[in-house]
Amino acid sequence: MEVTKRVAKSGAVTLPRMIRQKTGMLPGVPVDIVADREGIYISKHVPACFHCGSVDDVKTILGLEVCLGCAEKIREVFENGGE
Repeated sequence: MEVTKRVAKSGAVTLPRMIRQKTGMLPGVPVDIVADREGIYISKHVPACFHCGSVDDVKTILGLEVCLGCAEKIREVFENGGE
């Protein structure tokens, strides 16, 4: 499906309803926006660990996405006095 839209003065581009519904990009869904020489790409955000990049068992803690494995390693460091 191809749709042509104009960029508003504010820089905003409205995604057509049909595309939002088809892709599941409904209001409130976080998205990632990536740009390169070829264009701009918008995709649904997939939480990934800030430390290791894992996408398994990821939670947002104090604004950072952290996986269970890294959270456990951090906890161990504090329990062992920083070693």
